[in-house]
Amino acid sequence: MEEKEWLILNYTIPKEPSRIRVSVWRKLKKCGSVIIGQSMWMLPLSNEHIDIFTEISNEILQNNGDAYILKGVLVSDNGSDNIVELFNKARDEEYKELLDKCEDFFREIEKETEKENFSFVEVEENEDEYNKLIEWHKKIAKRDFFNASLKTVSAQELEKCKQILDDFSNQVYELNNEN
Repeated sequence: MEEKEWLILNYTIPKEPSRIRVSVWRKLKKCGSVIIGQSMWMLPLSNEHIDIFTEISNEILQNNGDAYILKGVLVSDNGSDNIVELFNKARDEEYKELLDKCEDFFREIEKETEKENFSFVEVEENEDEYNKLIEWHKKIAKRDFFNASLKTVSAQELEKCKQILDDFSNQVYELNNEN
């Protein structure tokens, strides 16, 4: 197996003010890093990730904390596999939330269809919701470094959302003589 190179950020931050801790945590989650120990976060090694960890490290240092960025390989045979599994588990949790929202989207279109609420306003609202789902998926996919198991399923469900929205939109246009 090819050795994977990793980037590790280890830090300490004073307990107060808590907004700094929250800010750092949010940035670490947003970039897709996973926690492997107390205040120890990991990303696959890349120039982009070095820049991200450097920015986070600077914020920590500016707020009276200590931060260390390391790069290296795991020594144990299954170490990288376990870390990849952590990344995939984290992404799958995000994909599960997205899939739940896709289900909500399906139910909303179904409800509006049953109520025969075929208005342009409904089309617009549902297009907005669909676009939010697309943007959310892009964010998750950007930090899905190892192709988590739910990536394909979520892309398929988004395609289903698009088809249902297109069908609903066509029905609205037809019923309002706008074709």
